[in-house]
Amino acid sequence: MPSLHSPHAQPNKNQAGFTSFKQIAVSSSLTVNSEHVYTILGKSSDLVERTFTELSFPFTLFYLDTLTDEKQLNRAVISPLLDWQTKIDVSTESLPLPDVINHLELSQIKTATSFDHIASGLTGGSAVLFLEGSTKAYLLPLFNGASRSVNEPQTQTMIRGPRDGFVENLNTNLSLVRERIKNPSLRIQAYRMGRLSEVELRLLYIEGQVHPHILSEVKDRLKQIQSHNVLESNMVEELLHTGGYSPFPRSRATERPDVSAAALMEGRIVIMLEGSPFCIILPVTFFSFFQAAEDYYQHFDMSTFVRFLRIAAFFVTLSLPSFYVAITTYHQEVIETGLLINLAAQREGVPFPALMEAVLMEIIFEMLREAGVRMPRPIGPAISIVGAIVIGESAVNAGLVSPAMVMVVALTAIASFVSPYYEISNAARLLRFAMLGFAATIGLFGMMFFMLGLLIHLCSLQSFGQPYFSPMAPFHIKQQKDTLLRFPLWWQNIHPLKSLRKLVP
Repeated sequence: MPSLHSPHAQPNKNQAGFTSFKQIAVSSSLTVNSEHVYTILGKSSDLVERTFTELSFPFTLFYLDTLTDEKQLNRAVISPLLDWQTKIDVSTESLPLPDVINHLELSQIKTATSFDHIASGLTGGSAVLFLEGSTKAYLLPLFNGASRSVNEPQTQTMIRGPRDGFVENLNTNLSLVRERIKNPSLRIQAYRMGRLSEVELRLLYIEGQVHPHILSEVKDRLKQIQSHNVLESNMVEELLHTGGYSPFPRSRATERPDVSAAALMEGRIVIMLEGSPFCIILPVTFFSFFQAAEDYYQHFDMSTFVRFLRIAAFFVTLSLPSFYVAITTYHQEVIETGLLINLAAQREGVPFPALMEAVLMEIIFEMLREAGVRMPRPIGPAISIVGAIVIGESAVNAGLVSPAMVMVVALTAIASFVSPYYEISNAARLLRFAMLGFAATIGLFGMMFFMLGLLIHLCSLQSFGQPYFSPMAPFHIKQQKDTLLRFPLWWQNIHPLKSLRKLVP
């Protein structure tokens, strides 16, 4: 069996078929280490080797020029090492290998004894330093990948409040949270997700605020993730939910640092992923999707009004087309006579029943919405607006749909954009098609049965051990100060850990 320091040592493959380099140890020979690096990364065009042999203590540097800052490498690593080597007296100097790091103008230098860590360091943007005679390698943090500057969030805008938003760089996002929470109890734990992607993930919480049961469950689920490919925070979000299916989101995504900081101080957990400007907040409740950061940046009475408006818009999105189909098909007696005559006149000559009419218009609008999102930004809004006007007017003139149905679909579309979180709007978009089927079957009674089943589902749902419909079910009177209503801040004196202990068994 070949030695682990031998150039013939080969990497092993685990049960999933992925190469493992844990058994390949760092050799004291620069030549052997170079062979191992080329075995791991192959002949990649961006792999650079710089070897300095005409010295008292030879060394070799490996790095990927697509990820590593070469200017800083020359300034902070190569120049200091060369200057140091010209000043030492070989005849009197003891073995200087342990003191090499003191001569580099870098901090957070890590050591590695196996090529498993070296491979991760190289692909993460670090340069690797090998010294002749040393069985340790040094990972030098010199990442210089493409990054976007901090700017205003694109999906969660507001009139008053902070203007900075998360970007794709993980360290930048962590610094934005650290700036808002200077308490030393803030904990940040590192994970690596995806066997192929191997992206960095950070778990954030405030010790003493988060519920221990929730924290333990989240950590267990993160360790159980065995996906090959993790590229965006939504993929982690989906892999974390191991329970049954639900159209409602059981975690919340945000690109606002102030929202993340507020969630941490409430005793919740935040998950960040390298390469994603959206972080995950958990656990969540149904009513938290109707609460925006701006609620706390304006007067409490206006915030309360807007919250009721958002919840009303959610139910309009969910039930308005179904309500129209139900009353025009089964319950004409509830319509005022003049309006009933007007609606009947509008539907004169329309060849489709009300259900088909509603489904057709809803699908057309969903197509326009997706077209507006996928089209290039300069022409996307114009295409969606002009397309909606032209198609709606043409459909009415052609006698395919009634003007009332166009107005119902337009109101439903407007109401779907009121929610501050896109995830809850998507749930309403899906559920309204199911409710349309119940309304077309037995009218308002079908809608009542559907809403009752939906309420039962919400009351039985949990988000990492916390009841999803809390604090309404189970009902907690003290929690009502910041649910549907937004009481003045001087009335909200609830310790987050105490409130979560009442909700989590």
